[in-house]
Amino acid sequence: MNKTRDFLKKYERFLITSHKNPDGDAIGSQIGLALALKKMGKDVIIVDTDPVPKRFRYFDQIDLVQNEIGDFDYQAVIVLDSSSPDRLGSISEKIDFTKPVANIDHHISNKYFGTVNLVQPERSSTCEIVYLLLKDFVELDKEIATYLYLGLLTDTGSFRYANTQAESLRHASELLSYGVDASSVAERIWFRDTPGRLKLLGSVLETIEIFDGFSLMYVTREMMERYNTTEEDTEEFASYGLTIDGVKATAFVKERDGEIKVSLRSKKGTDVDRIAAIYGGGGHKSAAGFTVKGKNFFSFIEELKRVMEENI
Repeated sequence: MNKTRDFLKKYERFLITSHKNPDGDAIGSQIGLALALKKMGKDVIIVDTDPVPKRFRYFDQIDLVQNEIGDFDYQAVIVLDSSSPDRLGSISEKIDFTKPVANIDHHISNKYFGTVNLVQPERSSTCEIVYLLLKDFVELDKEIATYLYLGLLTDTGSFRYANTQAESLRHASELLSYGVDASSVAERIWFRDTPGRLKLLGSVLETIEIFDGFSLMYVTREMMERYNTTEEDTEEFASYGLTIDGVKATAFVKERDGEIKVSLRSKKGTDVDRIAAIYGGGGHKSAAGFTVKGKNFFSFIEELKRVMEENI
């Protein structure tokens, strides 16, 4: 922790980035840390491969997240919520990784690629780690706390997932003490659905198959086009497969242009990270994912069923 704080003290201009297809933890940790660094008088740019998902665009500081570096002359890089630079997507090709790098993450599969590595797989989220990094280091305020709470809330599935610990709840409570409006944060994230997204969810749920200990469902590009939706609208669909009694793990298979994306989720005690690892992916024991290319969509679904049957 102190080495990372020294890193933040040492440099004046930072480039912050996170993984492609950013989730709430990536968005919250980047903006929360950026606001704290700005409060310290530092210059900061946040640059990601992909735009901010629609569900997070109702927060005030979202415009801090950009998709181009431009001529910003940064001295050091901070990579958040990413197990390796490969997870960053195409923006990684534009970042100068010969410069000092702080790697802050909670994924057990982290490659410890930084000049400084603050990796704590036991934490619920990267936002929780950033909070612990900052709380006795910078004077936090309601705005910073809101973004850190956002990531903690979403990565624990509103404190429903197995990564929710007593400390997670305590740290969430501490963040709320800065004046964060918990109900407002939740409303901005989860109560902005479009009719198309709900209709897509209905179609996805119709694909669900239930096996001995696991379930599987999928979405095709045609299904998304039918309801004028995108893959972004399928965020959090994977968790529905876990709501079935007796199901310990679930897979949600998404058809992309030229590749297949799989999201894996599980209840406590079942490791889906090892399934993701078979295909070169990773994550956590209870939430992992991977991408495959060059395979027929429905043939791969049959393959995945066999793999899950052997590993669940």
